[in-house]
Amino acid sequence: MYKSIENLSISLLNVGYVNLNEAWDFENVISPFFRLYYITDGDAYVYHHQKRYDLKPGYMYLIPSFTYSHYKCSGSMSQYYISALEVSTTGVSVFSVLNFLYEIEGDEFSLMCFKRILELNPNRTIVKDDPKVYDNPTGLDFFRNENKKLSESTYLETRDLLLALLSKFISSAKEVDFTDKTSKIGRIANYIEINLATEITVKDLADVCHLNVDYFSRLFKQTYHIRPNEYIQKKRVERAQLLLIASSDSLKEIADKVGFTSVTYFSRVFKKHTKKSPLQYRKEQWTFKKE
Repeated sequence: MYKSIENLSISLLNVGYVNLNEAWDFENVISPFFRLYYITDGDAYVYHHQKRYDLKPGYMYLIPSFTYSHYKCSGSMSQYYISALEVSTTGVSVFSVLNFLYEIEGDEFSLMCFKRILELNPNRTIVKDDPKVYDNPTGLDFFRNENKKLSESTYLETRDLLLALLSKFISSAKEVDFTDKTSKIGRIANYIEINLATEITVKDLADVCHLNVDYFSRLFKQTYHIRPNEYIQKKRVERAQLLLIASSDSLKEIADKVGFTSVTYFSRVFKKHTKKSPLQYRKEQWTFKKE
């Protein structure tokens, strides 16, 4: 068993039940916490990891932390929702160690978990659905501090129910060479996701880990089986794929948002990774914008 799983805990931020409408329409969302949904009625969609997930009644959905995503409801939808933070002493995200499903069929036990967590934490609902309102240091600190007000029994029951729900989405273990050294670079993936719009050098990453460049590069490749610069470029292209589909941004705007200095260079790198130009990719994939 991986040490990151043995040391994993979860801290509840928000839980609630809400009826949504067309106002639930948010682009370019990336949060330090993960989200869980149990849909009870209506329809909407979430786009992340280069795929659109149509939110269907009776199904549950996971959006991992530090995942660039897009949310939209064209009519109405009702859902239970949870947002929670990973708490790991190793610094390695569980989403980097295990493969997760992002859509699964719900069951009575899972629905009971959502309802019970809400019953235990009735004052943790989100007042405004816009992530810009609650997804900030002040908002996160406020809800995280609410856990300190819980009784020991309520805190433990809430935590265990959250773990039970998250476990439902686990598919299989990734082949990650996890050692004590890995914890030194465990937060690098999150750092890269947050700073994709800026220039990121290997030295920047090594400095974050307080390691010299050569040693950091060897350790990074040992852990992720890819060189740091290749990983950064891969993540820039993945972010660009999402923006090409989930936004109407121009190629120049997308290139800027994912850290490319010119549209020409962006297009060349994008085609190298996807075998298609950005415009060709958008034309082929941008089907839901016409719905």
